[in-house]
Amino acid sequence: MARHSKTAERTVYTVPKAVGQRGTHRVEIDRTPLGSRVSAIAVAASVLTGGTAAAAFAVTSGSGPLANGLGQAAFGDTGGAVAAPAAIETVRTVNPGSEVGRLLEFEQLYASQSFQQSITLAQAGFAGRQQAAAEQAAAEAEARKPPHQRQVEGWIKEAIKVLQANGTAIDESSVDEIYLIIEKESGGNPNAVNNWDSNAARGTPSKGLMQCIDPTFRAYKIAGYDNILDPVSNIIAGVRYTYDRYGGFGNHPGLVSISVGGGYQGY
Repeated sequence: MARHSKTAERTVYTVPKAVGQRGTHRVEIDRTPLGSRVSAIAVAASVLTGGTAAAAFAVTSGSGPLANGLGQAAFGDTGGAVAAPAAIETVRTVNPGSEVGRLLEFEQLYASQSFQQSITLAQAGFAGRQQAAAEQAAAEAEARKPPHQRQVEGWIKEAIKVLQANGTAIDESSVDEIYLIIEKESGGNPNAVNNWDSNAARGTPSKGLMQCIDPTFRAYKIAGYDNILDPVSNIIAGVRYTYDRYGGFGNHPGLVSISVGGGYQGY
């Protein structure tokens, strides 16, 4: 409210400065200590990082630069300290530098995990594509084989499973070797019988895919596979005989001879 007085025909008005505001007629220097201003920044940072309780307490407690600034702006100039609301129970002091460091560390960890997951997925995808390509190539190679070869190899693979189940250390890597022996011995005919060699002269002609004689077949057959002219049964007996006499296909006389450029020899 303005006051006036008359002195020698002169009116003088005195306008009081609004409380909490700088005068318009001069520049006031901010004499707030540096430490207090840093504390104010820390409280503001705590608001941004979740520390709203600390900021609210600073404003309502009547202490610090925020009580004179934010407090008056938010609650009005009450002329004194404002009691902290009962709902504010926790004050959390936050170091802005440590909060930023913690967030950066979390981001780095998240980025590292995401990168590792991407690598794992890429590797799994590459391995899956390789396996699919290998399976497709194998299927195409199988389809190119003549029906006769596919049929004989099917018998061989079935015999290998029976042999494995009965203790013979063999797998499908031996399919080609067995197939070559069968082709040389019988031409892949399960009913082939040799009536002209020395075995036939002794009354025990060679029979079946691997051209076993009856005594050899009986010695090396597996129970349940008792027909010498059955393809799977004949292969089982022929393989077991080869393993027993030669220790495997590496010493089979016919295969050894072919490997050095010679002709096939019976076993």
